[in-house]
Amino acid sequence: MAERVCLFPCGGIKKTESTVARLATYIVNEELLPRQTMILCVPAFLRGVEEDLVMVEDYPTIVIDCHRENCGTNLLFRAGVTPAARIFIPDIAAATGLGYGSSRRELEPEAQQLAEAVAKRAAAVGRALLAVDYVFPRQKIKTRASLAQEDVPADPFAYVTVAEGIYRPAAMPHFLYRESE
Repeated sequence: MAERVCLFPCGGIKKTESTVARLATYIVNEELLPRQTMILCVPAFLRGVEEDLVMVEDYPTIVIDCHRENCGTNLLFRAGVTPAARIFIPDIAAATGLGYGSSRRELEPEAQQLAEAVAKRAAAVGRALLAVDYVFPRQKIKTRASLAQEDVPADPFAYVTVAEGIYRPAAMPHFLYRESE
């Protein structure tokens, strides 16, 4: 049983989707699963800061990808780490009918609602990964040199659909997702 879950939101600054991902992550971290989650800092991870490396090696990681570039998925693939789960915001936006808005600095009400919907789903996944019956296989990060490689397969983890906008890599253990908690 994992003690905590690592959250890895898209860190982009050019798209409102990235702001939605970061806000959703903070909602999970501060309100929905306080003291049960950690947020991965990409610059620290890339520099090899031990705390951030340990997060993804020792705890199940939820990647929150917010666009087709799949930044979080691709970075973990390059590092040789498989996330426990993936949240894909465009699928949740389509399912809820909520949009991203046009402001990155301060989200508009509809985008805030989308962030809350994403956070609820991410928290449900987090609870599933923290359950007694979920066994997370510890991982080891490849050398930092591997982060520079350019070629990443289109679906490097062969994601399997768990629920609308929720996926798990085929190689990772199944988890029981329940949205209503």
